[in-house]
Amino acid sequence: MAPFAPTLAARPNELVAELRSVGWLNELTIAAITATSWPERKDYTDRRYIELAEHVGENQQAQARLLLIGGNPADGLRITAAAPRRHVQVLRLDGVPTTDLADLFPHCQLIVGNDTGLTHLAAMAHGRDGGCPPVVGLYARHSHSKWRTGLPHHHAVATDLSDRMHQGDLCPVRDAIPPDTDLHMDAFPPAALARVCLDLLTGEGQ
Repeated sequence: MAPFAPTLAARPNELVAELRSVGWLNELTIAAITATSWPERKDYTDRRYIELAEHVGENQQAQARLLLIGGNPADGLRITAAAPRRHVQVLRLDGVPTTDLADLFPHCQLIVGNDTGLTHLAAMAHGRDGGCPPVVGLYARHSHSKWRTGLPHHHAVATDLSDRMHQGDLCPVRDAIPPDTDLHMDAFPPAALARVCLDLLTGEGQ
């Protein structure tokens, strides 16, 4: 699939500088997109993302730094830290402006998210040197090809239903196609998703 989305060059950014000054972005950093307009079907959940990061950190013999990227709460920017675990430290960012996220994403080593605008934004964001981390989109219901940027580092992990939508150029809403499973995000066990991510981190899945 040929790329059809623009790319965005990261700029110097105060949030990025602040995170780096307290030890983030210097090690194995994973950004996970938790924001979604349809939590019942598209929310991979904090718990699954943390489990995913633990698998990756254990495999890499490192403590992964996990940034959970939430939506826009009414009270504005909010940054909260969770208790560290053996293989992962967790920082939740809510209400971060998209312009700051575009500058932040290229400093991560891996980005994972549901089929949502912030995941697409992450794929379009590039570092000042033109580099960009692998981005993995999770597609349970809609076509993985129609809702992806086409950029070579933007990958899809998809259910059979998503692939059916891709093969037939179908839409479950427009074409009134009921889901063939109630799994939704349960279709992507963290351990299995971690194997995909590790292949991309090591270059084997490129």
